Amino acid sequence: MWCKKSSRTTLRASTTERSERIRIARDLHDGIAQELVALGYSLDKTLTGSSLDPEVKAQLREVRSQLTNLTNALRAEIFFLRNAGSQNLGQLVQSLVGRLEKQHEIKIATTIPLGLTLDEDLSYQIYRIIQEVLTNSIKHADSTQIQMQLKTTGNKLELLIIDQVVANEYDKEEKDPNTFGLIGIQERSDQINAICEWLHNPDTGLRFTLSVNLS
Repeated sequence: MWCKKSSRTTLRASTTERSERIRIARDLHDGIAQELVALGYSLDKTLTGSSLDPEVKAQLREVRSQLTNLTNALRAEIFFLRNAGSQNLGQLVQSLVGRLEKQHEIKIATTIPLGLTLDEDLSYQIYRIIQEVLTNSIKHADSTQIQMQLKTTGNKLELLIIDQVVANEYDKEEKDPNTFGLIGIQERSDQINAICEWLHNPDTGLRFTLSVNLS
């Protein structure tokens, strides 16, 4: 997949956009997050029942564990939406990588300047692109390891993500340029006037590159 350069002007920090992110965070917290917590309490109550079949109880415990992971991921998302402008990109990405490694038991080797600070909305879009690429790699392929490099060269920011995969349904789903994940990546790249390339080889895995001018 190729993400072509857009003629749109570079995104700049916007009070309206920040307010919208905070509104979404508040709605998530007051709605879905509370429903997930209530569902968790309900499962806990069910699990205390002594009459449950051991096999059923084991399955419910697995569901409870998955629900806890989902709830934690949502809380992290809410925190990110509220605080995206108060942390630099390096810190945000390292935090994301830590969560993904813990949740999916995968190794993500990173080379990221921790002090990297960009325009708030540029940082937000790049973070979302990284999040989508990593999530796609983990969910749609049997990735054994992921390598990511984020660096500045002159007035350019360059991103490289490589994974090592076992070919499976990843080939069928994520090579399709019309899937929502790839569409979102292209749209975000267009918004920041970035050029990106998404190449997948069944034998060697994914190679994703992105380049964006910082000036």
